[in-house]
Amino acid sequence: MTWMVLLPVVGVGLVGWGGCSRDVRLADRKIRSVTVGTITHYGTTLDRDASPEQVTYVLLRAIRDDFLAQTDDAREAALDKQFDLCAANVVAGRNRLQISRDEFIHNVVYRWTPTVSHYVHDFETEWEKARKRLVLSAPRTVKGSDSDSRECEVFMEVDDPEGDPSARVVMVVYLTQDDGYWRVLHLGFDPRSRKIGN
Repeated sequence: MTWMVLLPVVGVGLVGWGGCSRDVRLADRKIRSVTVGTITHYGTTLDRDASPEQVTYVLLRAIRDDFLAQTDDAREAALDKQFDLCAANVVAGRNRLQISRDEFIHNVVYRWTPTVSHYVHDFETEWEKARKRLVLSAPRTVKGSDSDSRECEVFMEVDDPEGDPSARVVMVVYLTQDDGYWRVLHLGFDPRSRKIGN
């Protein structure tokens, strides 16, 4: 569940012939140049005072919209929101591949929806309902960083759409502070438990 576990997946097939050409599979993709700053989506302003839970709520709504999008434009709009929520500077700092910053960030964020799409039916679309389900870990200082830089996780139990109780999982959103804003590094599932607190 660490970043280093995900990195090999991101790197597969991304380095082109000669080591620095653009991945041909990205030719028809919109490659965004992501910056970190104050944004407002779904009526929620995510400035430097916004909590990790608020960022997670907006992320999960954007992922839900991405998965359920009926048109290319709707999907791109949902993806735009996800890129807005990315800890772009921190993610880019972990690029050990011979591809550009923007391509690396694209390949990280573009995998968020497929990672958790099986459970989008259980993502809340109202903040008050979402707030009750989101469980924050204690933020901690990032080793080797400025004393102000912290990271944390937000956990949420999600049910299987088929109603299989053994397929209930704990989803985890990993966040870090990027230029003073809580933003998303990656997301996945807690392999140790199907319930928060167990």
